[in-house]
Amino acid sequence: MKISFLLFENYWQRKNIGSSRIRGHWLLKHIPEAEIYKQGGKYDVIYFQKVYWKEMIREFKGIKILDICDPDWLDGMEVVEIFNNVNAITTSTEKLAEDIRKMTKTPVYFIPDGVDFESLPEPKKHIGKAKKVCWFGYIHNSSILDPTLMKLRNLGLTLRVISEGNYNTSECSVENVKWKIETVNQDIQECDIVIMPEYLSGRGLYKSQNKTYQAWSLGMPVAKTAKDLERFMDANERNKEAEEKYKWVKENCDVKNSAKQLMDIINQCIAKKKQSK
Repeated sequence: MKISFLLFENYWQRKNIGSSRIRGHWLLKHIPEAEIYKQGGKYDVIYFQKVYWKEMIREFKGIKILDICDPDWLDGMEVVEIFNNVNAITTSTEKLAEDIRKMTKTPVYFIPDGVDFESLPEPKKHIGKAKKVCWFGYIHNSSILDPTLMKLRNLGLTLRVISEGNYNTSECSVENVKWKIETVNQDIQECDIVIMPEYLSGRGLYKSQNKTYQAWSLGMPVAKTAKDLERFMDANERNKEAEEKYKWVKENCDVKNSAKQLMDIINQCIAKKKQSK
């Protein structure tokens, strides 16, 4: 069986796209039958990772899996026809799966974002009073930080923003660090706390916890509230939280488990297709 991964970053000729890395390259490492899509290649299965290629989905005769990590229909994307012409849909959150199930009879499965532990440094050990927090992500999402700035200033914390663009404010001390695949984990571990305020409305309700999982896998405590920040000022509290969350993420979020889930879905689709003949 030959499986092809048609990734968002390849289809749009872009580099270092988070969803393509987490839900593409990391999965590929644990699926020997799979490779990146090649034009003209002969495949039994195509995994469309956030790729809405209507013509290919309509014409390809093999198994078609559509992976979705954003509610793109909220931006006017015509998705129902595509939903109805694939064998299965996979999503990065249960909220996405719930909403998509209302639009189609195609089976929809939630596959959590995994963590590639093989590429990570050792978890951080924390010493002394916290001095610096960090946030990482696409700069267009950085407005989530705005309500936290006064608290950071009052606690005397410097905010490091790791992104493709700069975050500017006079409310607290800020340093901007360019996001690079080669250095991002080190840039995070140089801080004491990762700050990840929760999204409470809009598109944020559909976002996965992959950045929280990444932070935990690096031995970093994640502050989602002001009380978290206060507690994590103390190194003992940071170490306690980091050890507890690292154990949890190691047991529950290894990308090997996500790869197995995807292969189980593919095999179910193949068996169903054979039965229908």
